[in-house]
Amino acid sequence: MSHNKRYRVLWIEDDPGVVPSLQVVASSIGIDFAQYDDWVSASKYMDQYFDEIDAIIFDAHCKIKTGDTVANDDFLHIAVVEMLLKFAKFHSVRPWYILSAGTMHRFDKVIPIIGSYRREYEEEWGEMVYTKTNPAAFADEFTDEIENLDRPVNETDLLNQIKKVCAEHVHNMALARHRDTLQYLGSHSLIKGNARKFMLQLLSALYEPQKYIGFTFSGNPIRRVFECLVRAGVENGILPDNVIERGKVHCNEASRFLCGMKPKSLPYRYSDEGDSVFDDAEAQILYTILKSTNIASHESEDDYEECDVTLNEDNRDEYSGCTLLMCRIIKAFGKYANAHKEKDANKRLWKPNPLPKSYENHRRILRKNGVEWYVDDCLVKFNRSFHEGDTLQLNNVVLNTKAGSPFLFFAHETVKITIS
Repeated sequence: MSHNKRYRVLWIEDDPGVVPSLQVVASSIGIDFAQYDDWVSASKYMDQYFDEIDAIIFDAHCKIKTGDTVANDDFLHIAVVEMLLKFAKFHSVRPWYILSAGTMHRFDKVIPIIGSYRREYEEEWGEMVYTKTNPAAFADEFTDEIENLDRPVNETDLLNQIKKVCAEHVHNMALARHRDTLQYLGSHSLIKGNARKFMLQLLSALYEPQKYIGFTFSGNPIRRVFECLVRAGVENGILPDNVIERGKVHCNEASRFLCGMKPKSLPYRYSDEGDSVFDDAEAQILYTILKSTNIASHESEDDYEECDVTLNEDNRDEYSGCTLLMCRIIKAFGKYANAHKEKDANKRLWKPNPLPKSYENHRRILRKNGVEWYVDDCLVKFNRSFHEGDTLQLNNVVLNTKAGSPFLFFAHETVKITIS
């Protein structure tokens, strides 16, 4: 399947005469360029899509800022140093190269300095400098200044080298195999925040676990992906605002809403009884995900604070399984959102949901479910004097915290009402 892979290469080049023809050649062999003519724009792209970049190509003489009218002689040094800082920030590197005619001022002095930043990767990445076929001044004027004269020198060699080096990048497998999931994730997609980054990392760990054992995620990655999904639900009117309180996402309440169950603390439930965003199978999947990754980690709108998660031999299978299950949830949510794009119409599907205070002094018939006794959605403590069919008044009603119980509330006190 490797011949079907495509690679994303960030290319900083401001010569419009060079770009189109090389883009055509690159595309024909499986390389897609994200091309910018200044470093500031390319830098923003790196920040946003770092996990999807397979390699980086620099022109040696280019513009620094958007709107600059002339190239900067210090471009290469400024851009490479800032790129290295990004590598440190993301705790990862990408192979990078220079494609130039070599005619810039001080080219022969700059290249050895820049090369020192890359030397430790030379064996895996290959040569750093490649020559633009036109103009050909580089080969004639500067070959005496550059060592290793039998290195690859032209654009075709560079593209082939990139394919060779990037073929083992595991995140490309994730991008190729899970396009149907990842299409809903990203800063310009339905589900924003850190969801796309975390799903790519989790899927990469699934396909090449030996490289990720010991890898530490900043926070619980599965729950954070779901929290991003919940925020998308609020943004699009699918979920009520109440699922987020002071920046904290109430995952269990959001899941109950999406699965058509009565939330315990929200003033609304989804649509009529029996309706839901997720079907029964998806509801069970979501329950499994949240139960398996039940760590107190929450992503706020602007930042996040949470416990880190390190992949190890004991938890990798659990996280890999939950990652694939989360793909199902993301796709189901994405399809629903695409079919329900009107925010106001989505809000009209919300139905009032009784809360504990609405059950205070509530009078209804006592029923039995196995060994449990209840009144409507409220569990009660059985009293020997009670019988099924009695009318009880509920007092001191609170949320039911018993795990797995179908009853939303619990009455600490009950009074038997005699009907005369």
